[in-house]
Amino acid sequence: MKKLFFKVSLSVVLICAFSFAVLAGPSLVSTPSNPYPWAKVECWASDAANMQSGQEPIVKLSLPANTKIRSWFPSNIFVRDGSSSSYDDYSFGDYGHLRSNKYFLLGYAPNWSSATKPYPILLVHGAADDMNRAWTHPMEIQTPGSISETGLMQYLSGQGFAVFAISFPHTQGNNLIQGQLIADALEVIKSATGKSQVDIVAHSKGNLAAISYMSSLNNQWSDTQWMTDYRGDVRKYIAIGAPFKGIDTSFRYYLSNLTTIEEDLNCPVAFYNAYIYYSYRDYKRWDMTDTYDKNYFQGQTQLLHNWVEDPNTPIGFNAESATAGDFNSTRNALYFGGHSFYISSEGIDNAIDDRSGSMGTSNFIEKMNNRGIDPYIDVFVLYGYNQTIDHTWFGYPIGEKAASSDGILFQASATYTSGITRRGANLIWKTGKNLNHIQITCNTSAMSWVRDALNY
Repeated sequence: MKKLFFKVSLSVVLICAFSFAVLAGPSLVSTPSNPYPWAKVECWASDAANMQSGQEPIVKLSLPANTKIRSWFPSNIFVRDGSSSSYDDYSFGDYGHLRSNKYFLLGYAPNWSSATKPYPILLVHGAADDMNRAWTHPMEIQTPGSISETGLMQYLSGQGFAVFAISFPHTQGNNLIQGQLIADALEVIKSATGKSQVDIVAHSKGNLAAISYMSSLNNQWSDTQWMTDYRGDVRKYIAIGAPFKGIDTSFRYYLSNLTTIEEDLNCPVAFYNAYIYYSYRDYKRWDMTDTYDKNYFQGQTQLLHNWVEDPNTPIGFNAESATAGDFNSTRNALYFGGHSFYISSEGIDNAIDDRSGSMGTSNFIEKMNNRGIDPYIDVFVLYGYNQTIDHTWFGYPIGEKAASSDGILFQASATYTSGITRRGANLIWKTGKNLNHIQITCNTSAMSWVRDALNY
């Protein structure tokens, strides 16, 4: 269960009076003939001008792990630029770019066209995930022929809701680009249902993509202002396990980086050079900045926050961060930047700042919380406080224990709502449950809570 968790987790009305963005509307690319477990699946392409030739950097591992999901995208969506050698970005594998970052999948749940509830719902998955694993078979990565443990999609569909879900081709992708794709998906849903507003339910990293759209966050950087500004088409926003104030996992735990490399996980690391397997090797393409090469994990760069030096709720190191063998020299170099015998790191502050970066990777969490979402959206927040994931993930800490958490996300992050409500968005509920980061989307009590929030 824990390996599954980290594979899918490491890991969110008035129409604007004036908008700089111009959107002709998404175009239908294909309709797969094997949509199970959905009633229908469509592949769409954004018509936003700058998405047409977008070549978002991506490592092959960041394509959807679910082979069925991957087959629903264009077969040549991944363009290989090269592959790492044994010393140059050891074990990084194939790297390249998306043929275009304009594509997304939209799943239509059974009975979507005969739903009795007045507003449709869009489900938004998190990092290293997809719309099948996240919402239809939460305990399995691959889509089984028969689903025994169903998820939120089947539950809400059975309650009379018209349920839709988006799936992104880059599962660690840029949150602003994914916010543009959410804007496109909403256009498709509104056209299909005849409704002017949609409710959004997002999990984990998916919340940042949703917030990017609902706040017109694209206008905070000069090279993303072409994206679609918020158009007043979201009624309710249900945030599940949302990293509102970010995470620092890779910089906090040296062992998490080693496990990422050992297990070939779809995650970045926090150092650019390290002594591993009896030699110093480069990990520059694993790095979360544009300093050495393209940033293949832009969405993770946008998640970062320095919790150790947070001015309001600092979360210091615990025993699981320690590198006792060198008197914590590696721990400190990893987090604050510098060199030890084992690693060289830029440090979390340089990664957050990402001065040579583009497409909104610089200071994302700060800008998001300074901006806030549209004031006419009702907000419901669900977070977990069960730190236990399971007990088999090698040396990695078994659940985040440095402070109260859901196993990976600090409760202080998941409950930090003063930023997103800064402009007056109405926070209706903020509820904690004794569940971890995966359970929080598919436990019966959590699904009932989501239903009640949608019915509120």
